[in-house]
Amino acid sequence: MKKAIIVLLVLLIVLVVALVVAVPAKKVQAGKADVVVTTFALYDIARHLLEQDAEVAMLIPFGRDVHTFEATPQDMIRVEKCRLFLYSGAGLEPWAEPFESFGNAKDMSRYVRLHEGGHAHHDEAAETHDDDHHGADPHYWLDIDNMIALVKASEQLFTSAFPGLDAGKLRERGAAYIKRLETLDTLYRKRLSGCGLDTIVVSHNAFGYLAERYGFHVEAVTGLSPDTMPNAKTMAQLTDTVREHGIKTLFYESFVSDKLVASLAAETGVRVDVLQPLANITADEIGADYFRLMNANLLKLHDALECR
Repeated sequence: MKKAIIVLLVLLIVLVVALVVAVPAKKVQAGKADVVVTTFALYDIARHLLEQDAEVAMLIPFGRDVHTFEATPQDMIRVEKCRLFLYSGAGLEPWAEPFESFGNAKDMSRYVRLHEGGHAHHDEAAETHDDDHHGADPHYWLDIDNMIALVKASEQLFTSAFPGLDAGKLRERGAAYIKRLETLDTLYRKRLSGCGLDTIVVSHNAFGYLAERYGFHVEAVTGLSPDTMPNAKTMAQLTDTVREHGIKTLFYESFVSDKLVASLAAETGVRVDVLQPLANITADEIGADYFRLMNANLLKLHDALECR
């Protein structure tokens, strides 16, 4: 199976090269950078650091689930022709790994601290995660220290890829973004202290970095990959967890079906709400930045954990 996938990727690359030869090169506006990214956190950092000096685009359209996205030949052409392509890595976008051969692709997971495995509620989910994500939790942008590392790495990459840009402005914008991250971190620590509960239940185990940093536990219906299916034993254990901990809110994500969480909520008589893991945003969230969405998550966590 693995060999077949490799052969398929090679054939796709050959096809892309053929199409690249046939399609005229994209005209990049003079004096502007051209950056393509895969996930929302990378997009937000690039947009804030480069501002009007750059054209920054998401390869995965807003409103699409990162976990189920697959690149088309046109996407491969777009990546090959941009000046810099940044992808999250850690197994989140396995289709992007062959793009390294283009010479402009950067796996941003190399600049951050990764959790190995992460907590999945049941063994089957953990095994699926290991297979799908190379053993690391790819949702690392929910850790403020990792975000700061991404800002610093992006600043260096932009300076190197676009020597015509004002390096002083990039440093100023990077410092301002990091200051906002530090303020957000302080607010999270303050608002999530003195809580009555210490556990949340979510549909997809994407919040391990948040939980570790701010001292609470996550129980998930599925593992790190949202398309894994829990068994009856897992659902029974989660039902017991909700009742034993007195949990009153269960969380799901916009890109993941709420069917299982809704079923669990009906069984236990609690409410459901949406928690945003920020791999991508919905069409309704276009215009929001990392800070607005993280603050919205904080308000919901504060209420769910019954903090002071």
